[in-house]
Amino acid sequence: MRACLLRGIDLGKLIAKTAAITLACIIVLALVLFGIFSLFVPSVMVSLTDSLGMTGACAYYSVAQYKKTGDIEDLADAVSRSYEAAHYDAAAEYGAILRKDPGYGEYCAQRDAETDFTGTLGGLLGTAEQFFAGITAESQYRSGDADAALETAFDSLGESFDTADAVTYVAGAAIEADDASFCGQILSRLDGLSADGNAFDEDMHEDLKEFKDMLREAA
Repeated sequence: MRACLLRGIDLGKLIAKTAAITLACIIVLALVLFGIFSLFVPSVMVSLTDSLGMTGACAYYSVAQYKKTGDIEDLADAVSRSYEAAHYDAAAEYGAILRKDPGYGEYCAQRDAETDFTGTLGGLLGTAEQFFAGITAESQYRSGDADAALETAFDSLGESFDTADAVTYVAGAAIEADDASFCGQILSRLDGLSADGNAFDEDMHEDLKEFKDMLREAA
């Protein structure tokens, strides 16, 4: 009876057809699940793409996660991941939103308390405020808004100069771009803050003097 049923059937083709159908079903299911997670659970996609080293996709999903929750922690993550992926338009846009958030000061203070700043935050030295202001300013510059970059950098400047200030982020980008004009603008703003014996007197602060010498050379 079994032999009759199998007579005339190519078992190889049958197995191959069954395998192809199964594979197609798996692919369709995977795409459906991918779409569901992308739309409704972007945090899962952030973790997945991060683990796979897909920085661009991870930055995209981090923005989607912030849009879903509105949480400042997700917003800060979106800014830093967008910057890391060189998505400068997104980093500039959401960095400006982050710095205007009512909870920004408290959030930065919390990050400072949790991080040993003899070490690093996001791979870069500095306080949380200077880190986020710095990558926002640099992203604004790299995305073509030099005026906003200058204001962001100097708006966050403290009472004295530090080599991890936001100004150094945007200055580094300008020097890399051989932008003599913008380097001159930064130098002019720093000179305007300087007075004999104050915290921006380059003759009293070697780090500031070296920084301004670098700008003078670039300008």
